Amino acid sequence: MSYKENYVPVIKWKQGEQKAIECLSDESKSIITPLIEVAPIDWDFDKGQPKKTIDGHLQKIGESLRQCWNNDGEVYIDCLWIDQEERMADGNHYLSHILNSGREHSVKMVPVLGTDKDTEYQSAVVNAIQIDNLGVCFRLVGEDFENIGKNITDLLSIVQLEPEMIDLIIDYGYVNPAERTRTYQFLHLLLNSIPVVDRWRKVVLLGTSFPKDLSDVDADSVDTLERSEWLIWKRIISNRPIRLPVFGDYGISHPDILEADPKFLRISANIRYTADDKFIIFKGRWLRKFGYDQFYSLANLVVNHREYYGSNFSEGDKYISDVASGDDGPGNLTNWRKVGTNHHLAVVINELANLSLI
Repeated sequence: MSYKENYVPVIKWKQGEQKAIECLSDESKSIITPLIEVAPIDWDFDKGQPKKTIDGHLQKIGESLRQCWNNDGEVYIDCLWIDQEERMADGNHYLSHILNSGREHSVKMVPVLGTDKDTEYQSAVVNAIQIDNLGVCFRLVGEDFENIGKNITDLLSIVQLEPEMIDLIIDYGYVNPAERTRTYQFLHLLLNSIPVVDRWRKVVLLGTSFPKDLSDVDADSVDTLERSEWLIWKRIISNRPIRLPVFGDYGISHPDILEADPKFLRISANIRYTADDKFIIFKGRWLRKFGYDQFYSLANLVVNHREYYGSNFSEGDKYISDVASGDDGPGNLTNWRKVGTNHHLAVVINELANLSLI
């Protein structure tokens, strides 16, 4: 029996990951439901203040969603990186503004609700449920798991919906590969403790083993990192639980967003390349000193690696091939986030399409 569910990747709504989904095929987009995390307002470290108002930050969000997603499928929208006290200049709640902007551009958005949201955020979610009739998504995180039954009951009392109209995301965040077995055992028990587990519209297991930074990978090296989230999920579904959870991950990113002054960061050239059960890291040296031309040699390492998928596999793979041959590049960090994310999405979509449940 083949696996028929879809895939929920977290897309941090910045240019690199936006462009990664924009260049997916319509067929690929029909298989995924992106969990879009609205990016935080950029900080001006010199002036000690935000670079934009909330209005400026969200000015074109509906337009960018339409351009990049351009699909009739739904997306989840989560504002966890926006200060809950923010309000638009006209007094509207920022979530309501985002959802209205999405409607104006024919983007179907399912609001995400967690236990940490204040009453005004909750009201914006309930209002969207009534307007759009697309249901809601509950996103539960680590601190919610101990009393998961009560937390779910509390959220149900807010939205007044039956589970059949609700997608439930179990977001276990970062998992250290050394704790993979322990995490599997915990999630296996947690899934069995979810109330009426067979009634939810979807149950999603979301996590990642991608580290916060690549400081543990040596310069001028090719190293591998285990995709623990993928191995955990495959083990769970191989045991045929009452409810098969949907697979979700953070792509080639850690769950946290790095909020530090770029002037003080030592960022190295790197290509993050997803393969079977692993991330392959092709790492160069400090960009500020050794420059972006390093990406030409890194791209050559990728295309000559035994696990390169070929230039026709994805838009990201084609770009890697073009840079390796000198027909494009060297690119910048935004380009390479797009490339790595686009390739990653294509890999997971392909893995799920070829997965058999025995």
